[in-house]
Amino acid sequence: MHGKRIEPLDSDSLPSTIASMGAGQGAGSDDVEGAFDMPEPPLPDNLGRYLIKREIARGGMGIILLAHDQMLRQDVAIKLLLARYAGNSSLFQRFVNEALVTCRLQHPCIVPIYEHGHAEDERPYFAMKLVTGQSLGKILASPPTNQTDRSRLLKIFEQVCRAIAYAHSQGILHLDLKPANVMVGEFGEVYVMDWGLSRVLQMSDRLGSETKLENLSAEPLKSNSIASSGIHGTPAYMAPEQARGLAVRPQSDVFGLGAMLCEILTGRPPYRNRDLRRTYADATCARLADAHRGLDACASDDRLVQLAKQCLAPHPKDRPSSASFIANEISGYLESALEQSESDLCRFFELSLDLFCIASIDGYFRRVNCNFPRVLGYSEEQLVSRPFLDFVHPDDKEPTMHVMGDLLAGKAVVQFCNRYRHSDGHYITLEWMAKSIVEENTIFAVARDITKRAN
Repeated sequence: MHGKRIEPLDSDSLPSTIASMGAGQGAGSDDVEGAFDMPEPPLPDNLGRYLIKREIARGGMGIILLAHDQMLRQDVAIKLLLARYAGNSSLFQRFVNEALVTCRLQHPCIVPIYEHGHAEDERPYFAMKLVTGQSLGKILASPPTNQTDRSRLLKIFEQVCRAIAYAHSQGILHLDLKPANVMVGEFGEVYVMDWGLSRVLQMSDRLGSETKLENLSAEPLKSNSIASSGIHGTPAYMAPEQARGLAVRPQSDVFGLGAMLCEILTGRPPYRNRDLRRTYADATCARLADAHRGLDACASDDRLVQLAKQCLAPHPKDRPSSASFIANEISGYLESALEQSESDLCRFFELSLDLFCIASIDGYFRRVNCNFPRVLGYSEEQLVSRPFLDFVHPDDKEPTMHVMGDLLAGKAVVQFCNRYRHSDGHYITLEWMAKSIVEENTIFAVARDITKRAN
């Protein structure tokens, strides 16, 4: 599913603002020119009721701080506009825009904003849920090595699609979708971050309930509009109409989702060039031949490849009409892949000449294949309803318990032998190999009847 990731150009480091791309294109160079000459002041001791602990990270526009909410007695993350941009009205309003938009979006995959305000020097800040984890961009830096890793990436992507579908239902476009803007928490939570470039669908287009999302255009957030003449986004993931400064719509985000899927499948975004200007030029002209070659060459299911290509269609009308469609396609693919894997596993489980079983660390068989009843003479119901030590020879119970301790510690068991009582009373010697997944309380084991060899 995943090709070799091309380095060293890091998609996470591509700027969110295209500055001075050419006459009449991109945000003006006043967005950033000279700003890096301004030193940042020391961190404040507090922002309102938030006690500042330390800096966590620093991005293109803001600094992320670890803080303690003295009222609610919990740690939070605070995003504070960099001092060098305090006088830049475009970036100032874009920063405020992120807080206002995110406050309007109440979804499990969108980080909640607790409060927004201004520091003593009038720089805006907002407090939000503290998320510990890593970006999807960093996860993709290590290509998946097995089907479990690939499925995990697709499940993350599905949740991103659900979050964007929700945002669209609220009339909001993200417009900067990329792996670097997706955070995966340490417990698997998925969050779509950085709504600073988001736009609100025109209210006049959203009045009728029959209005289709694909026909809507977008405008900056009315209360705090960002620079409407500039072209903002990340070129490697940007829809052609967005790169050209034309009207954006939900399908512009669909393109961004397709770009993320392309990177999940191939290891690289649709446009990949060492020169940022060339990448931007590729985006404006929708030069997707390299992306299509990468998708055709990746070892992925054709259903996923075709979905990525459909999302990356140069013309918005040729893309899927909604993020929900993409989410449903990914969900359907994962379900069908799981069903096929279960079917293949069941066939192998039952056709094997060995005794296969799945047991729990608390001492019960969860499932046994047909060889267990055939070799031991008990029904499957009898075998799974009693602790398996009940069938073990009395002299072998203590060694079996010792082996269970090894499995509980995560150690593998190789060539362990014990005797199991047949339903007619005689004993059969079994040789075991077993491995546990401790966090799932599960043991996978295979045994062979070596009674003749043992005797």
